[in-house]
Amino acid sequence: MIEIPEQYRIGSKGKQLNKQNFIPPKATTTEKRRLRDCLQKVTLMHQIDGEDIPSRIDADYRCEVIACLEILLSDIKHKDFVAKLLQPLFKPFAVFQFMDRQGQRALSFAHKRLNKNDAGNIVITQAYCSDSSTRPEAWAALGFDQLVNRTSKRDLYLEAMGKAFLIDHPKLFIGADKLLDNNLWYRGDTILELYTQLTALDALKREKQASKTNTDKAALNTQIKTAITTLKQLDIGTKRNLGSC
Repeated sequence: MIEIPEQYRIGSKGKQLNKQNFIPPKATTTEKRRLRDCLQKVTLMHQIDGEDIPSRIDADYRCEVIACLEILLSDIKHKDFVAKLLQPLFKPFAVFQFMDRQGQRALSFAHKRLNKNDAGNIVITQAYCSDSSTRPEAWAALGFDQLVNRTSKRDLYLEAMGKAFLIDHPKLFIGADKLLDNNLWYRGDTILELYTQLTALDALKREKQASKTNTDKAALNTQIKTAITTLKQLDIGTKRNLGSC
């Protein structure tokens, strides 16, 4: 999620946060040392709040705000490590825009639900950190005004996360790139199902790449074909549902 309107900006240049507050107390000594070494600056740039885009508050979510932060790293290679440690520290949905001094960038997302056993805490059910080799101009579809789902802040966030994954995986299957311009983004639960299916397909393809035997490859090919069929049916089902609205 980029190019966020000025109405959501924090001050003129954002609010710099104390990076010492981003050292998780439960992290290991090694993790804390690595985090202190690679985490150089944390700035809260935008906070999407108010009810122009409705909040979602129910048994599963308390999504009233989307926090957007810029995080300067010593090297972008630390992005996945930092995202894994820092996203759980934020109860609200948060978009991290990682960058380093060489100009490389990446985006981090985490889909969070309320903990069923402790509503004061969250559980991360899906997370994605974009590929730093993807050129920033490819992020055009992640511009705030390009995102179409305004049903709730949760759905807006899921749309951005799903599109970020697709931008990094345009050849996941034939027609994957065309999903960026599709009516399925208007339905939050469909986006969640799409993201689940896309990541499952990607995992199957990675497993096939690592497999050693033809038998394993053949079995994985069958699963891959089934996963692609499911994705195409999801697209068709969305068109039918929208047509009946």
